[in-house]
Amino acid sequence: MVKLKGRNAIVTGAAVGLGSSYAKALAQEGVNVAVCDLREEIHEVAESLRVLGVNAVSYQGDVSDPDHVRTVVDGAREEFGSIDILVNNAGVWGASVADDDLDKSIEDYEQIVGTNLKGEYLFGRAVIPIMIEQGKGGEIVNIATDHMVTCGTPYFCCPNLETCPWGDSPRPTGGGDAMDLYDAGKWGLNGLLYGWAKALAPHSIRVNAFCMGATDSHMLRGFHNFEPSDEEVASWMRAEDNARAMIDMLQEGPFGRNAQNVNFCMGRPVQLEAAHDHVYVVPEQVRVGETS
Repeated sequence: MVKLKGRNAIVTGAAVGLGSSYAKALAQEGVNVAVCDLREEIHEVAESLRVLGVNAVSYQGDVSDPDHVRTVVDGAREEFGSIDILVNNAGVWGASVADDDLDKSIEDYEQIVGTNLKGEYLFGRAVIPIMIEQGKGGEIVNIATDHMVTCGTPYFCCPNLETCPWGDSPRPTGGGDAMDLYDAGKWGLNGLLYGWAKALAPHSIRVNAFCMGATDSHMLRGFHNFEPSDEEVASWMRAEDNARAMIDMLQEGPFGRNAQNVNFCMGRPVQLEAAHDHVYVVPEQVRVGETS
C-alpha cells in the first residue's frame, strides 16, 4: 500500500456531494488539495480541509472555461510545488431529448457536454504535461457514470445479488431517452480513459474512471426536485463510502490497475472490486513502467 501523505491533488466540482467527499478523504490522508467549483461555498470547503492539517486552496469558476482551468492548475502548482493527483469530478445533469429545438439543444450541449466532457478534457490536458515533467508518476481519476458499465459491461460480471433493484435481469446500459447529452458526454470519457492510459503508462501515470450510480449528492437530490422519498434515499450509495474506495485505489500505487472503468451501481457493495481483464486495450499498452 502506497502512502499518500504529502502529495498534492486537484479536485474539481468539490463544493458539494461526491467532490466534497473526495477532497475530504484526500485531506484525511495528508494530501494537500486544490478545490474548484462554480459555487462560492467552495471557499468554505478549503477552510474545512485546512482544519485537517493540510494546505488547501480554492477557486470559483467554470471547468469548461480554459482561463479558469489555467488559473486552478497554475495556482495549485505554485502553491504546492507539484501536482500528483487529479480527480476530474465536476459534472452536471440536465434533461435533453432527440426532438428538442435547436436553440435548447445548443444551450444544453454547452452546459452538459461542456462540463462533463470538455471540463475533464481541459483539466487533464493542463495537468498531464506537468506530471510528465515532474517525472515521478501520477494519478488521474475521471468520474463517469454507471450507465456505461452496469453489470460490468462489457464484462458481464453481474454478481446476481439479492439487493439488486433489477432482480434477475441485468440493468441495461444508458440512462434513458431524456439523457442523450448526459450519456454522450460520459461515454466520451472512454476515449480519454484509454487514450490517456496508453500514452501515459510509460510515465507511470495511471488513468482510471469511477462509474457512479445513484449516490446521495446535490445532483441526485436535484434530479428529485430536492424532495426525494425516504425510501429512495435509503437505496442510494453514500459519497463517503465511494471516497474511501477512491483512496483504496490510489493506495494501490503505480503498479495498480490502469485504464479501468470501476463500477459503482445500486445494489452492490460500495467497495473497490478486483480489476477486470482488459477488453478494449492490449494489457501491455497500459502496463505502467518504471518512472524514468
